[in-house]
Amino acid sequence: MKVIHRSDTLLMIEDRPWLIGILMIGTALIFLAGSMALLSSGETFGGLMMGLIGVGVPVLIGALMVQRVRLTFDRKAGQITRMRRSVLGLTRVTYPLDRLVEARVGASRDGDGTTYRMELRLADPVETVPFTSYHTSGRKPDEMAQAVNDWLVQR
Repeated sequence: MKVIHRSDTLLMIEDRPWLIGILMIGTALIFLAGSMALLSSGETFGGLMMGLIGVGVPVLIGALMVQRVRLTFDRKAGQITRMRRSVLGLTRVTYPLDRLVEARVGASRDGDGTTYRMELRLADPVETVPFTSYHTSGRKPDEMAQAVNDWLVQR
């Protein structure tokens, strides 16, 4: 999650969840190696099941969870564009820039603690647009919300 471009007329923020993608690929490769070891030792059923489930599940999770999200705030065009790209395709949604009230940090609390994500608060009609589909720990959501709000003040 980082600011990739900032000028008086354009602000671009992007999230590329590399870590989860790398973890899913690593998990799939470990299960693939185990599957091949079982197959080479004559355990056909166990090797096939480990290959199908052990490789298939991390690949499926990676395909569903790893999404590159980019928010573009464009003063000249007067719009906000939220673009989400994954292996499943590209989704682009635009909003009028004058609907943006503020960027804020949304929190999710559970038994493990609190996690956060940046959200855009829009008016007319009232709507909350999340930057990412997931919540995370750390200061990045707060830094991104601050970057958006600082850019908005320059109007």
